[in-house]
Amino acid sequence: MLWSAVSPARGEAVHQSQWRENARRRLTMWLEELQPDVINLHNLHGADWPVDLVAICARFAPTVWTLHDQWSFTGRCAYAYDCRKFLTGCDAECPTPREYPALPPPQIRPAWEERRALLDEVPALVAVAPSRWLQTEAAAGLWRGHRVEHIPYGLPLATFAPVERALARDALGIPATGPVLLVAAANVNERRKGGDLLAAALAQLKVSPLTLVTLGRGHLALQLPGLNLVELGFLDHDRLKVLAYSAADLFVHPAPVDNLPNVILEALACGTPCVGFPIGGVPDMVRPGVTGWLADAVTAEALANAIGTALASIQSGRDWRESCRAVAIVGYDERQQANRYLELFSELTRARGANSDASVL
Repeated sequence: MLWSAVSPARGEAVHQSQWRENARRRLTMWLEELQPDVINLHNLHGADWPVDLVAICARFAPTVWTLHDQWSFTGRCAYAYDCRKFLTGCDAECPTPREYPALPPPQIRPAWEERRALLDEVPALVAVAPSRWLQTEAAAGLWRGHRVEHIPYGLPLATFAPVERALARDALGIPATGPVLLVAAANVNERRKGGDLLAAALAQLKVSPLTLVTLGRGHLALQLPGLNLVELGFLDHDRLKVLAYSAADLFVHPAPVDNLPNVILEALACGTPCVGFPIGGVPDMVRPGVTGWLADAVTAEALANAIGTALASIQSGRDWRESCRAVAIVGYDERQQANRYLELFSELTRARGANSDASVL
């Protein structure tokens, strides 16, 4: 079942509690009509849905909540950075209350308590974490005592596959002189995507000429000697993305926090090695000597050193395409992801049926 609702735009004169009550009523009505076998939830904060929709779902069917960030076990944030308050109780001293998804400080502790009460109320609720890091964080926080499965994201590998580099560069109009780096994000200027760290790292590199290709919204104000900036903007067609990944010698992911970034998966599937920080789920995918290089700290200097090491290896003639593609095939095929979800769903529905039969007896 797919269910969606239109949330009130921020700033509109819509009474929040009225809208939330309407969401609860409509969801209950649809679930009563559909009687699903299993329910899979994803991000609620993206539509500003109330967290207690989860409890409504759990009354009707086994419910799995796929976690794409830390929001389900914090007071408001999608990523806690270095803050560990979520372990004992988020409160008004939150260091980032104005970052998305923003919440007034006095409301943060009640929001954390609401999540704690929800998870206590629904012990059978199952979480799925795409990265081992998020699985560990969830289990250490409010999900402790719950089942938290690890199921990585998957890709259509027939679509995300290597294209000959020269052909890809020619198709996108990317200069063929010097190494080509690629960075991709929904918005390259967002703090969580690390654009500031990337800019500082590039300023420290001693490589010229160098081409930086950006994929996504936003603009990096870079004026460095020997740097050619190619801004492809937001591409909504997978075949164009494949050309961008295939055109690059190296994909750089400068995010200081992240879960299991799809952009790294897509780069590896296209045979392009990656550089990133040792954070979140990045080490699941960026494996030194196999698929890329990890900086030894979350700093611009460490990122610059890792990029420099990567470019030296690439320029020495080693071809990384085969090993990168092999990791994508073994671990990140969308069919594997689908099969693992189906196995989990089948197990939960069988267990619910067995419990129902036992209660009748």
